[in-house]
Amino acid sequence: MNKSIQYLLSLLFFIQISCQEKKDHKKTKAMTKYEWLDATSAPLGYPVDVYRGGLESSDGEFTSLYSGTTGGSWGEANRGMSNGIKSVPDHLHVIWVSYAEKIFYEIDTDIDYDKMYALFQKGYLVPSTSKDNPQPRKENYDQIIVGFAPGGTVVVWLSGAGRQIEIGKYQGKKIEIPKSEIDALSPGPQKNMFDAEYQRKVMHEFGIVPKEVAQANEGKSIPYKLWDTYRQRYNWRTVFEFPNKGITDEVDYYLLNGENEFLFGDTQIKEYKNIPEELKWNSPKERAVPQKIYFSWFEDKEIYEGTISFDQQEITKAFESLSKENSKNEIKIVVRVNELRNFASVQLEKGGQQIWLKNNKITIN
Repeated sequence: MNKSIQYLLSLLFFIQISCQEKKDHKKTKAMTKYEWLDATSAPLGYPVDVYRGGLESSDGEFTSLYSGTTGGSWGEANRGMSNGIKSVPDHLHVIWVSYAEKIFYEIDTDIDYDKMYALFQKGYLVPSTSKDNPQPRKENYDQIIVGFAPGGTVVVWLSGAGRQIEIGKYQGKKIEIPKSEIDALSPGPQKNMFDAEYQRKVMHEFGIVPKEVAQANEGKSIPYKLWDTYRQRYNWRTVFEFPNKGITDEVDYYLLNGENEFLFGDTQIKEYKNIPEELKWNSPKERAVPQKIYFSWFEDKEIYEGTISFDQQEITKAFESLSKENSKNEIKIVVRVNELRNFASVQLEKGGQQIWLKNNKITIN
């Protein structure tokens, strides 16, 4: 047989085998199921209701997100109706109402299946809260959260105990529901979504929006770009200075973009050698701006803990200011706890630049 023909036949054989392996791998992934709960989220002051729709999987599984009015805070899981062992979804199709805008939106898009599948498959470690069993605890992601913000912004997170990761940001479009469809609805939650008086009560009477938030937003335009600024990432890490050469035990970050991560401090890093680099509290990483940091530390055998809740505008402005010339250079959040352990100063440092953060709420125990 001609060598050229032999080569072509061999090449076609290997291409066929490779394609079949890829198909089999994709099929195996599609058949793999995990236990998870659906949930929705909305920014504080901007409640929503899912009119219909939900998460879809390639094998035909469907998880509805219709579950009642969603309020709360951005990234916070709010309501969930379908906990169980299910396929990983790859598509999102939802129609929802934004009560602050009195507008209906629709999203019909593929979502990042591969990223979710990899995270579900890998799981993660978190610091143990048990004195009897202090070893790092293996956890699995168990919740898919879909967030709806004004302007049709949609964000999907994968969440578990001590960890929440953004899967992706998507964009919905404004739609009009036909009058004939509205008229055909039976009295109840879905029909209420179209009633102007009901919409007003959601914003002002049902307690879904705190009165002080409603009053603060009254007469102001909706900050449509805000939720995109939340997603801006910076190269930053935290530096702690404790009395008596204290050593970090655990550091938890709660970020403006809805992500959070519970990380291992130096005491646990020294004790346990199986902690991945990305789960160590001082590993460099690009993250969104923090809205809160929890930290605990040891001085000899005594353990102490603290929480810093940042003023959102102050810390965001500080990060933006330090990143004007070079956004890739590292920013340090320097936290100094006083000798009495009843106060901490906080400043951002980058090169020779320093910005003090003065409007924090700090608790130390």
